[in-house]
Amino acid sequence: MSARPKLDSLRFARAGDELSGEVRLAEFERLADVLLSDAGVVSYRLRGGMAGGRPVIRLEVATVLTLRCQICLEPYRQEMDVAQVFPVARNEAELALWERDDPLLDALVAEPELDVLTLVEDEILLGLPVTPRHEGGCGRVG
Repeated sequence: MSARPKLDSLRFARAGDELSGEVRLAEFERLADVLLSDAGVVSYRLRGGMAGGRPVIRLEVATVLTLRCQICLEPYRQEMDVAQVFPVARNEAELALWERDDPLLDALVAEPELDVLTLVEDEILLGLPVTPRHEGGCGRVG
């Protein structure tokens, strides 16, 4: 297992830095529970910047997962393209103020060593279909 990339989230966002890479699906322990195969890679890209006067991290994730169709129980390939923008709050108090104005805000609290692969894995897990199944039907006759 290679070293996991970490970054200072607030500094990264304010500086407008960029980080990208690829990592094998096998590196994601929590994701392993839902995959039929851990073959393949995840491509990710993080970009810092400002939006609405707040420092943000933009995350893009692309991968293809092998899941089990819950209709026919056969494997199928699920393409995932995730794009998310995370405002980065200096601390919990600032985050609480932001959430008071926007209760659905998906933001991060600044971390000096944000684990990039944990953030990537979280977004893949959140993007999984509730009921995995072949798109357009699997041909199983009820």
